[in-house]
Amino acid sequence: MKQKNAFIQNKVEIVEDRNDIVWAMDENYKLTDFNTSFSALLKRNGSITAERGIDLRKVFKTSSFFDPCEQGCERALNRYATTSKHTFEEYGEIVVHEFSFQPFMNSSGDIVGCCVWQKNITQEVNNNHRLLDSERKYREAQQVADVGHWNWDMIKNEITWSDQLYRIFGQEPDTFKADYESVKAIIHPEDRQVFDEDVNRSIKENVPHDIIHRIVVLDGEVRYVHQKGKAYYNEEGKPYRMSGTAQDVTKEVLSNHQILEQNHELQNFVRIISHNLRGPISNLLMLSKIYEWGKDEMNDDIVRKIEHTTEALDQTIKDLHLSLSLKSADKEKFREVSLRAVMKDVDGLLSEEIIKSKATVKTDFSGGETVFGAKSYVVNIFYNLILNAINYAKDEVPANIKIVSEETENNVVLKFVDNGIGMELTPEKERKIFDMYGRLSGATIGKGFGLYLVKTQVEAMDGKIEVESTKGEGSTFIVTLLKSL
Repeated sequence: MKQKNAFIQNKVEIVEDRNDIVWAMDENYKLTDFNTSFSALLKRNGSITAERGIDLRKVFKTSSFFDPCEQGCERALNRYATTSKHTFEEYGEIVVHEFSFQPFMNSSGDIVGCCVWQKNITQEVNNNHRLLDSERKYREAQQVADVGHWNWDMIKNEITWSDQLYRIFGQEPDTFKADYESVKAIIHPEDRQVFDEDVNRSIKENVPHDIIHRIVVLDGEVRYVHQKGKAYYNEEGKPYRMSGTAQDVTKEVLSNHQILEQNHELQNFVRIISHNLRGPISNLLMLSKIYEWGKDEMNDDIVRKIEHTTEALDQTIKDLHLSLSLKSADKEKFREVSLRAVMKDVDGLLSEEIIKSKATVKTDFSGGETVFGAKSYVVNIFYNLILNAINYAKDEVPANIKIVSEETENNVVLKFVDNGIGMELTPEKERKIFDMYGRLSGATIGKGFGLYLVKTQVEAMDGKIEVESTKGEGSTFIVTLLKSL
């Protein structure tokens, strides 16, 4: 018996310094050894004091923590090692313990007892639950965004896909083996070379892989996919892996195509209508010139109204032509534009208005001296914004206009600050003043076409325009343009 106890004791001493609860017994359920955690468990549950030789069958009935033990120990004494998980309530919290029942045999192969190892795995279970919950949320997010994740092992030429990618590419996980060649075979034949070139460029130059291409799924349906990826390199600088995402953007691409087609049709419609109206308008204007004024006051008034209406219609068609020409700007002709040179041209164009209104215009281009675009567009932007500040000056208070520039990483931001009448600005008003024939107020002369042209020309140069204003204090127009290359 002493040999048996010494054998079991050695096994228990190995884990004495662990927080796990470990104890051993002989084939008669007598406690042969235990660690400190076992002794503390008995004390915490109000059971008997842990001593070698006590009958564990009585202990097993004292606390719910020992509920799995009787059956587990019985199986271990019958040479079956078992492991099980059990849930308990401890200090008002739910805990999970794992029980391992291991039989002890002597050198002759006879069962001399068993060891029970009780481990608190609550944290592991919670971590697993959190991991499963995160994976579930990740899968749901992929389904909502219609995006999936992929990883390409270049050494093995094996590609692993998330579940959503199989749905996007119209493949079955059980039958489709993803590698570079099989994936490329799904890509539309007309897009394969471009896709291949982008992947190779990304790997060779260590730049992001970013491309939209078509795929042909099993039923022949054509879809558009936006692929993004990045290559990874070993210590020797050789690529060994690439990972990224693929998103189904079919709806967005087709919608954009439809919008472009509609815009093209609208432009053609405007051109046709304006072309067909040019002749009648010219004839009406010519007739008004040869009309003999002064013979009939009533006829004079009618003809004058016809003439004014015709001139307004003629100007509207010219405005439409100008707007269309700006939207189809040739960006290949964009160049570096000096802001000082632009201001020199604008000073000449507005010299009479500035002198007449006693306005002052101060500039500070130290924060950014050039922009990238068309000089004529930039001149028109400056012209209209300065003229706008002059027109909306306070009564008896000359316009004080300040233009400053500042650079960001990719842009030059221009601020046109004035001390004019300002306005109570709402999102709706901000949108309206940039509409064609939008007006800041009805108290001034003008059609309100200038700010629409400014916005059109700014956007034609891939920029944006915003406005900040306070009634009675003035306005600030903020124009963001591309920085010179």
